[in-house]
Amino acid sequence: MLSLRPQSFVAFTMCLIGSIALYGQQPITLEGQRIFNHIQFLASDECKGRAPASEGIDKAAEYIMKQFAAGKVQPAGLNDYSDTFRLTTGVKLGPVNSVSFDVIIEKPGVPREQIRPTKIGWKLGVDFQPWGFSESGSASGHVVFVGYGISSPTYDDYKNIDVKGKIVIVLRGLPKWAENDEVMKPLASLRNKSTLARDKGALAIAFVNENGDSSDVLARFGLDQLGKNSGIIALQVRRTPCSRVFTPTGTTLFMAEVAIEKTKQPQSFTLLNTKVVITTTLDFEEGVTQNIIGVVRGTDPALANEYVVVGAHYDHIGMGDENSLAASTAPMIHYGADDNASGTAGVIELATRFASQPAKRPILFMAFSGEEKGLLGSKHWVTHPTVPLNHIVAMINMDMIGRLKDGKVNIQGTGTSTIWPAVIDSSKKGLPLTVSTTADGFGPSDHSSFTGKGIPVLFYFTGLHSDYHRPSDTYDKINADGEATVLTMVEKSMRIVADMPSRPDFTKGADKPSATQSSSIALKVSLGLVPDYSDDPHGLRITGVKPGSPAEKAGLTADDIVTKVGPTQIKNIYDLMSALGSFKPGDTTDVSVLRDGKTVTVKVTFAGK
Repeated sequence: MLSLRPQSFVAFTMCLIGSIALYGQQPITLEGQRIFNHIQFLASDECKGRAPASEGIDKAAEYIMKQFAAGKVQPAGLNDYSDTFRLTTGVKLGPVNSVSFDVIIEKPGVPREQIRPTKIGWKLGVDFQPWGFSESGSASGHVVFVGYGISSPTYDDYKNIDVKGKIVIVLRGLPKWAENDEVMKPLASLRNKSTLARDKGALAIAFVNENGDSSDVLARFGLDQLGKNSGIIALQVRRTPCSRVFTPTGTTLFMAEVAIEKTKQPQSFTLLNTKVVITTTLDFEEGVTQNIIGVVRGTDPALANEYVVVGAHYDHIGMGDENSLAASTAPMIHYGADDNASGTAGVIELATRFASQPAKRPILFMAFSGEEKGLLGSKHWVTHPTVPLNHIVAMINMDMIGRLKDGKVNIQGTGTSTIWPAVIDSSKKGLPLTVSTTADGFGPSDHSSFTGKGIPVLFYFTGLHSDYHRPSDTYDKINADGEATVLTMVEKSMRIVADMPSRPDFTKGADKPSATQSSSIALKVSLGLVPDYSDDPHGLRITGVKPGSPAEKAGLTADDIVTKVGPTQIKNIYDLMSALGSFKPGDTTDVSVLRDGKTVTVKVTFAGK
């Protein structure tokens, strides 16, 4: 399952992570044993955590294709079962990453111009490191402390302070008095603060932890899933070395933080007699990986061009990447037995069942790669489908279905079609399952890519556990017989959809992510874009617009690349949310897009949400 770092999923994670899954048991059913065998191989040392574009995932892909062939599932990729695509697999620190300060410490009776600057350097990996969304480049200039780096109608760290051409130091998080403020909470994200600093003219931003137990801890370095283009050099720095560049004769970092907490007023200021030179270089690694696609043809010729998609991602995080939750940063195999060898085993098992007993409609069985890097495999497929998207009637996704406990299964996406409640009621009959549902069709797995294209989805999930994204997610903890029960329900759901006389409807508006999912910024306006979350060097590509929306009325269309909204340069979804947060219903602004390589600017009048 995709890392749940975006704020909209943090509460979801913390709510469930405390649930410790029971160890698996030896399967006693034939179905359970087959499922267990698949998971045992996919989560083996041989597959080495199945990182995209690795030798380990190639072995997993070969295994899946052999299982499809053995089960008489026909190839449906561009090259036999395979559908390859390129992706960014990782980021490494380049040869030069340095931070050097010149600080003049004033001495009584000594003219300032006669004082030689004190050199203060931050050591890479010890004192500081870049964020994975930082731009590569150099910046130099004066240093400005801008509190928590937020701007709202009631509190503005940038009020009466000029940061253009300067480097800003920003506290992470929010003041304690603002932590429960629904307007302020969304402004705490790193990307939102970075976008704001960039648009205020800052050359670089350095984030420092608040005072406390974790003030001297650096976060794990790695890719940022929602785009590497931020338009600003961005660092994280430990609090102790950061405090040393605040001169003793001025306001200290601690004093400023206490004053903000006590007065609820900004305490921004330029650091006296302080200049800095920052250089960052990040090298992004590229690779080739593949989705695996098979098909079981239907029995009704009249429905031969209406497909049901059943999918799961088969990649995981290899030896541990930026999404690892392991206590150690040392390379270790992250086996990913539940996440998501379990879902992949489900695809193999269901493909075999349908091959021996086809439904009326054809069914595409897909194993996606690149999910852990930002749903890249499913995004690639919906952007370059091997069958026309309008031929897809529904998508059923399975992610982490191997730890069934107390018979509890969660099904998401039930609000994407009016038929889903009845389908679920029918398919769970006679099964020892307690089903909870979530209407939203967007979430941290591959079904989201299909929801954004107006395709009804269901997402089966048996819950998070303490082994999530850790090396301890091993095959011996899988409840294979429990998964077999879940798959019986999935199969029933599939057969209902595949055999019904008419295709499922898609609920109007369900293809538009809510603001809390796209971003944690509370928006007052609607634009009506359906964003493509994959990275684009020019801006934010959109996959479509909502009918009747301000975007459609302004003439924006699918595949436009949004580059500017009002005064804000747009490079990613965070920039767009940040820009929209400054408007109210009825406001009109210019929106610039790249269309067929040319810049087009339109007027957009915002509607209320």
